[in-house]
Amino acid sequence: MKDDEKNALIEHRIARATNTIEEVSFLIKNKKFLLAVRIYYGMFYILSALSLKYDFSTSKHQQLIGWS
Repeated sequence: MKDDEKNALIEHRIARATNTIEEVSFLIKNKKFLLAVRIYYGMFYILSALSLKYDFSTSKHQQLIGWS
C-alpha cells in the first residue's frame, strides 16, 4: 500500500471512530445505555488506525486486541 493510500485509510478510520464516539456520547446523554455499547466500535476503529500506522493490519478483532 502506498503512503498516501495508507494515510487516507488512517484518516478514514479516525473519522469513523470520532463519529461513533460522538454518537455514543449522544446516546449516553439521552439515557440509551444499551445502545451505548457501540463505544466498542469507536475504540476498534481508532485502534485499527493506530495499528495501520505501525504496519499491522487485520480485520479480526482478536488479532487487533492481541497486537495492542
